[in-house]
Amino acid sequence: MSNNLPFYLMAAAAILFMVWTSRSRKKQMEKMEQEKRDQLAAVTPGKWVRTRVGFWGRFVDLDGDIVVLETSDGHEMYWEREMIAEIGGQPPLATTEESEAEETSDAPESADEDEAVLGLDDTGAQSSTQDSDEQQK
Repeated sequence: MSNNLPFYLMAAAAILFMVWTSRSRKKQMEKMEQEKRDQLAAVTPGKWVRTRVGFWGRFVDLDGDIVVLETSDGHEMYWEREMIAEIGGQPPLATTEESEAEETSDAPESADEDEAVLGLDDTGAQSSTQDSDEQQK
């Protein structure tokens, strides 16, 4: 039995270490979950919220473990509390000024590109059809 004493001591130490790390990990997870619950309870309606799958919505209501988020077009979606990843961030949406500037700058270029690709303009198209009609007569 004295030959096995170091083995038993090491096994007991390993078991105690595993129990201790497991308990500390559980405490840490419970603490993080409680912080998330407190954070969600303090959120005011209208704040942006991001889910773990990348969906951005405005916070509407919290009902137990269900979070109600509103989409940009006004529809409400129901998410589990565990799916909330970030509260209060800003979604990666283009501002209206930037989108308007892009639309106005893109419109003339696209028209020019279409004409260059086709190689036709209104007068040229009409004269070529008239020329072909005259040649057929």
